Order: sequence, then C-alpha cells, then structure tokens
Amino acid sequence: MGGLLNTLEIASSSLLASRAGIETAGVNISNVNNPGYARQRVIVEPRRDPTGAGTGVEVVGVKSLRDDILDEQLIRESSNTEYLKNFQRTLQIGQVLLGQQIDRQSATPEADAAARDLGGQMALASGFSEFYNALQAVTVSPGSTPDRQVLLLKAGQLTDKFNSVEERFTTLRSDLNKDLTNRIKDANNLIQLTSRAAMDNTVASSSGGGIAKDTLQMRLEELGGYSSIQIQYDDLERITVSINGVNVITDNLVSGVVEGKLDEAGGLQVSVRNTDSDSTAKLTGQGSIQGLVDARDTILEDLRKDINLMASNLIEGMNAVHKLGKNLDGTGGLDFFSGSDASDIAVNSELLADVRKIQLSADTDKGDNTIAVNLVKWLDAPQDSLGKLTVSQHYNEAVATYGQELANINNRLADQEVISHTLTQQRAAVSGVSLDEEMSSLIQFQRAYQSSAKLISTVNELFQTILAM
Repeated sequence: MGGLLNTLEIASSSLLASRAGIETAGVNISNVNNPGYARQRVIVEPRRDPTGAGTGVEVVGVKSLRDDILDEQLIRESSNTEYLKNFQRTLQIGQVLLGQQIDRQSATPEADAAARDLGGQMALASGFSEFYNALQAVTVSPGSTPDRQVLLLKAGQLTDKFNSVEERFTTLRSDLNKDLTNRIKDANNLIQLTSRAAMDNTVASSSGGGIAKDTLQMRLEELGGYSSIQIQYDDLERITVSINGVNVITDNLVSGVVEGKLDEAGGLQVSVRNTDSDSTAKLTGQGSIQGLVDARDTILEDLRKDINLMASNLIEGMNAVHKLGKNLDGTGGLDFFSGSDASDIAVNSELLADVRKIQLSADTDKGDNTIAVNLVKWLDAPQDSLGKLTVSQHYNEAVATYGQELANINNRLADQEVISHTLTQQRAAVSGVSLDEEMSSLIQFQRAYQSSAKLISTVNELFQTILAM
C-alpha cells in the first residue's frame, strides 16, 4: 500500500507540474504580440524524502527569460532616443515658424509643406530681397512718388516679417513651457507607478519575477524616456532609482520629484529634488524633457538672437544714413525705422503719412540720389557687429547654421533608431515568444499530463483489485 500511495503521490505531483506548464505556455501564446512581455518557464524541482528517494516534482515558481544587460541598455537607449526625437521635433517646428525650408533632405514632409506654405508670407530672405530691390529702384528716380510708395510698402512688409517671426518664437517658448509642465507631471506619475511595480517585483522575485518583472522593466523604460536614470538593486531585490545623483525612489519607496521653475528669460528650467533630504540638482543628460530644454535654450535661442541682431543693425545702420539726407521739401533728420529689434521694428510713421519725407538726397536737388545710393551701399557693406558680414549674409549664415544643426540631429536620430531596433531585436531573441516553441512545449506538457493521468488511473485500478481480494 505504501508503494502504491507513493506512486500516486508522484503521479499527482507530475499532474500538477504538467498543468502549470500548460497554463504557462498558454500565457506565453496569448502575449505573443506584447513587446513588453518576457516569455516564462515553469521552475520544477525534484522532491525527495529523508532517505533520498524521489517523491515526484514540485513547481517552485515561474521564471521570466530576460537578459539584464539588454534590459539596462534599452533603458539608457530609451533616454537617448526620446532626447533626439524631441530635439528634432522642436527644431522642425522652428523651421516652420521661420518660414524657410532649410533642410530639404531630412525634414519631415509635414514640415516641408508647412514651410512652403508660409514661405511667401513670412520668409525674411524674400522680404529683405524685395526691400533691397525697391531701394535700388529709388536710386534711379529718387523723386518718383510711386517708387517711394513701393519702397515703404516693401519696408513695411519686411518689418511685419520680423515682427511675425519674433512673435511666433516667443509663443513657441510659451508652448514648450506648457509641454514641459505636462511632461513633469507625467514623469512624477511614472515615479509613483515604478515604485508600485518595484514593490510587486520584490514580492515576486523569489518565484522568478514573471509579470511583475515585466511591468517594472516597462515602467523603467518609460521613465528613462523622460530623463536619464540610474538604477541599483539590493540583496532583497529592492530598487533605488536616481536622476542626476538625486534619489527619486529609495528601496522601492518614492523619495523624490521632478520640478520646474521659470528663469529670468521666461524659460521653464527643470530640476529633481529629494523629498527626504531636500537636495536638488538641475536636470541634465538625456530624455525627452532635456531634449526640449536644450533645443529651446541653444539652437532656437541662438537663431532668435541672430534675427534680433540683424533687425537691430538694420535699424541703426539705415537710420544713421537716412538722417543725413534731405526730403523733397529740403528738410531732414528723420529715422527710417523705429524700434530696437525684431519685436518692435517698424517703418517711421511720419514717412508712412507722407512719402515726400523720405530723405534720399544729400541736398535740396530733387534729382540727387546720394543718400539713396549710400543706403544701398550700407546694405552691401560688411558690418563689424555682424562678424564682418552684410545683413543679408548674416541672416543666410544663421539659417545655414540652423539647417546644419537640424540635419545633424536627423542623422543622429537615424543612427539611434538603428541601435534601438537592434537591441530590441536581440531582446526579442531572448525574451520573445516563439509560437513554434510554445506549441512544442504545449504538446510536451499535454503528453506528460495524459501520462500522469494514466498512471493515476492504473494505481486506482490496482487499489480496486486489492480491495476486492
């Protein structure tokens, strides 16, 4: 009887192990299209009695097949990818607002189309060219009222383009602040979710991790997309996550937050603060948040400064020459432009009210074009404050530099996506679900289940025979 009971116990344990295998294979198959899922394997160990004899098997847990090195690398690469994506996105928006298609080969079709549509309305290059041509026309006939009206028209269109670009860049800065505010909220929410996932993983780690480990890895990759994070596990599988050396999760518990504060220029600057020690650090590194901040405060801000410098020099230079001239009434001393930079540059309202007041002559001779010629010469002359470039050359160089930065980010992002794709494929080879493999396992466990059931049935028949004796 003891032998039959032992056999029954062995068959029963095998039946339970086979059922666990079938269920695990079913879970794997149902998650075949889930990229964050790592395939699982049942952990089975032999059971032994004190004498060393086998007494069947025991299911001790379910193990997720993961490569820790690949998982850690994918967390880092998620930061790099999101940084470049958001940097690129910000520069492409800036390209549209500028009204210049400056990177035809790399910019998105949407950005190209938008830039072409805006080009005739906003492009500073075309506005400056038209103003230059109108100024040359009045050098031929300085007393012509129609030519003077065209000059004021083109000058007004140019100043409108300056105003529009500056206004749009200012609005973009505000929009980026709103975007950053939302991302800060999302990042803090992810810190909370990651903490909960870490607690679940610590509990489940003794039995292999399973779904809890998958969830934690997914949360860490999402959090890494917002900012570069550093991760450490202790002996109890509790996790500590830090950003720029400041802990936001300590031993599975939330201990920090991401914060934003406006600087003097009106840009939202992001930092991380530990709520226990109140230590803080400015956000650096990678991630979508830093990608937006860096694009805003470097490339976009440099372009904005260059445009304002161009407008300031245009105002000062044109006014200095124009003041020396005489109008059709023989008087002078008026500025051609008003304002100080791109935000408020405008044509002098007195000139708009009376085209006769445009000062194009050096004396009272209505046919004299000396000042008109000098205005053209000033536009053609290199300016020390613009790096020995003309106003037009300075603008072209600024736009070319912006285009090079955009092209560089596009190329870096293309390379980064190759790296991320390769790592994802490598992880899929380790952790991904293979339908062929799972069907083979399913058949194997089904056969084992049937065999265990047959063994129990046989033992039952032996019991019945013994009892009937």
